Amino acid sequence: MKLIHKTTLYYVVISVPLVGLAAFISYFVIKAEIKNGTKEVLYTDNYNAKHMIRSFSHPQNITLSSDGYSKIKMVSKPLDKTIFIDTLIYDPIEEETVEFTFLKSNYWYKNQLYQIDIIKNNLDAEELLEGLWEGFGILLLFLGFGYLLLNWFISKTIWKPFYKTIYHLENYEINQHENFQLVKVSTNEFNNLNKSLNTMTNKIQEVFVQHKEFTENASHEMQTPLAVIKANLSLLMQTSNLTEVEMNSIQTIENSVKKLTALNRTLLLLTKIDNQQFSEQVLINFTELCDNVLKHYSELISLKEINVEKNFHDHLWFTMNPTLAEILISNLIQNAIRHNVKGGKIKLSSTINSFVIGNTGEPLSIPESDLFIRFRKGNTTSDSVGLGLSIVKSIVENNQCNIRYENLNSSHLFIIDFINND
Repeated sequence: MKLIHKTTLYYVVISVPLVGLAAFISYFVIKAEIKNGTKEVLYTDNYNAKHMIRSFSHPQNITLSSDGYSKIKMVSKPLDKTIFIDTLIYDPIEEETVEFTFLKSNYWYKNQLYQIDIIKNNLDAEELLEGLWEGFGILLLFLGFGYLLLNWFISKTIWKPFYKTIYHLENYEINQHENFQLVKVSTNEFNNLNKSLNTMTNKIQEVFVQHKEFTENASHEMQTPLAVIKANLSLLMQTSNLTEVEMNSIQTIENSVKKLTALNRTLLLLTKIDNQQFSEQVLINFTELCDNVLKHYSELISLKEINVEKNFHDHLWFTMNPTLAEILISNLIQNAIRHNVKGGKIKLSSTINSFVIGNTGEPLSIPESDLFIRFRKGNTTSDSVGLGLSIVKSIVENNQCNIRYENLNSSHLFIIDFINND
């Protein structure tokens, strides 16, 4: 949920109960005020009725209202006390039962006892209270609409610099750092955020450049002594008076140098992938690419008597750097050959959005979760440097795709999901 929506939700959650409580309290306060007002009107009418009695030239009964409820009448028995009550009476004009308030009292004048009945229709008060509830209901509707309108306005105006900052961060490319510069804005909090992000990205860029230069320089500097060592080993091996033990020692050294050279080359490749230095992007037909890569390993496949089965669904296209795409497929095929058994199978298949390579082989000697970890390999005596699947993982992740491992019917399956494939 967006921050602005969450803030508005909190306002609504707080405001609605408060408005409801205010309406509840206001209802009883207004009702009490109306009741007090009704009492005052009844007592005033009672006072006027007494004044009217004092104006009588002779005792008499008189009706004070058109409905006949309010009246002055002569009685012989007095009331115990002044009566003030509410009652319901059917009103034929309104065609409904209406609440009335009665005031009954006695008054002696010239030895005659009178009973004064004053009644007031509370329909106006009830309509007023109903109007009050309707008013609060309308207020709640306008309050909700106002919050929605305020939410939209704030989102489009006040929060606009924040969303602009998010857009720049999402599209930030460390290789194109010069295009990233968050400008000063009027809101202090957003301006402080932009300043901090500018400082942070500048530091990241500096570290990136230093790391890139160090890796390239280290790799370059290592290549020269490795080449010298290899050349001198070749000269030593050509010496005629070497014993068998010395030849074996030189051979061991040469193998280690070859492994170190491969390791140096692989680590440099991983660094370049992680630093996104392969910027060229083209649309690649992975079905054709797979067929071409298989040709390079035809001798190894024949040597291990491996049967290759292909089940491609039309053509699988994806935009990627061509060098990385070839390395990706090559490493997967190499892995399928290296860890296969003699006379085993390699199964290649694809859909419009995925590529699958499976091979027969021995059960995994390491946990599935360690398959893509650098330098993690099941056979420690293997000539492999343990970075093939790590390179595959890096290539896939840097192209916003996904790779997963499954074991199905004693076959090891590596599945690439081209998530952003169109």
